[in-house]
Amino acid sequence: MGGITAMTLRLGWQVDSGAPRWRGPLVPCPASVAMPWTYQSGNYFSAGISVFAISHVLALVTATTRDARALNERNLLPGEDPLDADLVFAASGCAYAAQRSLERELYLARPERPQVAGQRETAARDGAHASLWWRSLRGRSDWVGHAGQRAVMAAKYLVRAASLPVRHQRYLAFLASHPLLRACVAGDPRLLERHLHRFIHRGWHRAMRLRGVQNHYRLLLQRWPESLFESVYVHGRATLGELKLKDDSVLKLHLRPPIHMGCEGELSIELGDTDGRALYRLVLTVIDENTMAIGCIQGPDGEQAREHVRVLTRQMHGMRPKQLLLELAYALAGQCGIRHILGISNDAHPLHGRARFMADYDAFWCEQGGCSSGDGWFVLPPALHHRSEAEVESKHRAAFRRRAELRWQAVRLLTGALRPVPWWRDTPVADAAVESTSPLPDVPEEA
Repeated sequence: MGGITAMTLRLGWQVDSGAPRWRGPLVPCPASVAMPWTYQSGNYFSAGISVFAISHVLALVTATTRDARALNERNLLPGEDPLDADLVFAASGCAYAAQRSLERELYLARPERPQVAGQRETAARDGAHASLWWRSLRGRSDWVGHAGQRAVMAAKYLVRAASLPVRHQRYLAFLASHPLLRACVAGDPRLLERHLHRFIHRGWHRAMRLRGVQNHYRLLLQRWPESLFESVYVHGRATLGELKLKDDSVLKLHLRPPIHMGCEGELSIELGDTDGRALYRLVLTVIDENTMAIGCIQGPDGEQAREHVRVLTRQMHGMRPKQLLLELAYALAGQCGIRHILGISNDAHPLHGRARFMADYDAFWCEQGGCSSGDGWFVLPPALHHRSEAEVESKHRAAFRRRAELRWQAVRLLTGALRPVPWWRDTPVADAAVESTSPLPDVPEEA
């Protein structure tokens, strides 16, 4: 055995009436254990006494090796050397324990709470950390393919997470800290590594993505009713109600979690038909205490997508579906105490440059009064502009009032789901706005 080997010795002395007395023999023990010893004042203190005992350890190892050779030589072929695996691991563990003991400091302990040297470095905490990382590798239904492909995905996850180990460790602890968050992870294991992939903004680094994802779930847990949070993120959908259209057909309003492997946000406001098909959705994330980021406004897919949108617009009395969804995003922001709304630009969108990315977000944000911030975001105005009825031609006023009624109906469904939240601000003003038949009111400002 090469190198310097150390072992911890356990000593016990007691001083009675000024005369020291030996309490026990010199006993070798693991480096993580140390016996307390007292003196006449009654105060206790603990110390791990680490002694370099090279000759003793070498003698012990030599004797053990000699015995192992005697036991194993009869089973060896000519020229082979015996190897005792247990001895190798035991010696390695002893050396590591001795090194840790040498690195520990001397801590004073109060008489009523005697401590053992090195007690601050507990293995339980390290084990809990390792357990979180280990659990993040299990039940990964988002890793598909044969065993080799899944192993590659696991290796990539660990390498990416190792780029910010402390923050990722805290994030795993956050996801394990609440029953609803644990249920979220069980339903969507991708949540464990959302920040390790592209997310909302192409220019965000991993730490910014992690902060945005964690803030979203932390704030919604604080500001939403638990029943609503559970419906959305555990059961996969919260149906808020139905909107009656021009031909008496029904449009359903849902809140849903992000789509599988999604990268545009953590909450979807969705318009769907009675058959359960999604017609239009807006995807957002509450990235901090006062800010909401909109990462997607998407309509139906397929060759007939444009025709479906035109038909839906006519059935909504001329109001575009994405305009209604933006109104609902403003209403949700007002309910949750959010004052700033950002919209992603075309160039900063995580899917920019791909064939399936065909939306023109820049034009839509400019149409709503947004201003480009120059860093991939459009800062939307505090309130959306609505024309008054006097500004509308008389022949279009009936349709104008029906659009306002539809907006009011949708906002009332959303605010009804969030009404139990104590964050509802300026309740009398909000109640009056919801009960009115005028166009959707501005988001109320904080007092």
